[in-house]
Amino acid sequence: MIVPMSRFIILVGPRGSGKTTLGHALARSIDAPVYDTDRMVEERTGEPVSRLWEREGEGAFRERESQALQTLRELPPGVVSTGGGIVLSPDNRRLLSELGPVFYLHVPVEQLVTRLSNAYEKRPRLRAGIPLSEEIRQVTLERDPLYRAVATHVVETGGHSIAGTVEEILKLLRTTVSSKGGRA
Repeated sequence: MIVPMSRFIILVGPRGSGKTTLGHALARSIDAPVYDTDRMVEERTGEPVSRLWEREGEGAFRERESQALQTLRELPPGVVSTGGGIVLSPDNRRLLSELGPVFYLHVPVEQLVTRLSNAYEKRPRLRAGIPLSEEIRQVTLERDPLYRAVATHVVETGGHSIAGTVEEILKLLRTTVSSKGGRA
């Protein structure tokens, strides 16, 4: 059964949890557009998130991130990959819940440290003056309750293949559609 796209399918989780990669794979599997809020900010500002963050600070970035999320209301339904901190704003959490089912991509902290240690140059640091591993632990501890609060489903992605995780999300969507009589 194909999942009807009457609403967005939203992926949240910490940086390094696979939101972008899974978002593209999921969108391909259901032939839907994919939206990445970080890319939307970059397209709107004409510069990478890391440069914007460095030049204008976190507050300006978070404002643009919220604007990107609002823009989704004007777009056709699809798969949405969000930035790791999008859940920090209560207004964003409310809007995420309104747009469609939200999947929290949960990864154990140790795996996040490994993933992010190899590709951190492109990402702005969230905590100055502490080792990367401690930053990841602190940020994960702070945000995990927010991800869980907004999530319709929590999907364990550590150690699973992309295809396996996509199939798990599709299965959860089909179950939701079946239990609601046809619409997710």
